[in-house]
Amino acid sequence: MILYCFLRAGVIFRFMPLRVAYALSAVGAEGLWLLLRGKRNAALTNMRQVLGDEQAARTAARRSFRNYGRYLIDFQRAPKIRRESVRDKVRFDRWDAIEEAFAEGKGVIIVLMHFGNWDMGGPALVDRGYKVNVIQQTFDHAGLNKGVIEARQVRGMKVIPAEHAALGIVRALRRNEVLGILIDRPMEEGGVVVNFFGRPTSVPAGPAHIALRTGARVIPAACVRASGSADVTLALTDLDVRVQPTGNMEADVQALTRRILESHERFIRAYPDQWFMFRPMWPAVEGRQHAEPALAEG
Repeated sequence: MILYCFLRAGVIFRFMPLRVAYALSAVGAEGLWLLLRGKRNAALTNMRQVLGDEQAARTAARRSFRNYGRYLIDFQRAPKIRRESVRDKVRFDRWDAIEEAFAEGKGVIIVLMHFGNWDMGGPALVDRGYKVNVIQQTFDHAGLNKGVIEARQVRGMKVIPAEHAALGIVRALRRNEVLGILIDRPMEEGGVVVNFFGRPTSVPAGPAHIALRTGARVIPAACVRASGSADVTLALTDLDVRVQPTGNMEADVQALTRRILESHERFIRAYPDQWFMFRPMWPAVEGRQHAEPALAEG
């Protein structure tokens, strides 16, 4: 409901100076840090696992609320960004490697987390002429769902509802397009158990399962905020992930998922306060095994 209210009222942020909008978001973020005890505690618990130090965890968790506020400002202001300005907003110097991935002809799966300004990666790819599809959860609130879909569509991305994603995914990859999937969604069932920052958790098996079935390239990626006062992002990628099936699908899904998470561990260690995980990332998973593939949502 908070996000919906922001989308409804936040249009005003499109017309004020960026620094003013960020300053107002910081005030709001501090208020939410104090009021939303459950999300605050979840962020603190997650950061303790990542950083191993109480004070560092508290600092990073609190800053993550502020950075999430900036992300929401950027999300609201994105329609105002001229297409010719997108390249200035996302800095990346490995487009040659991206082109090589598409040259394989089986599509590219970009695996992301709720990190930095993840919604800027899609427009950057669209600006380069690539077709971008994103998997998105269907929110219970119809207005919120409509608002988020429209915001992503105006950036040139095609939104595929997670609940009806199978056919859309197959078609997109057959057309050699981009499929964007978020993976940091702890699963109660339907996931794959892997170690993440030294502790087991269950995450969606879908990204690895799709890649192994289709032969699509997998690229873990993140768009990290370059500074706290600007909406410029740096694109981080791991271009060395390869799908090497052994014939044992369960083991292959687990191995590829673990490899994807290793990449994101490096991203998060470098910028812990830009990981927006406000729910427990490590619920109890003892005794659980790989289950049917589930898609991440975002």
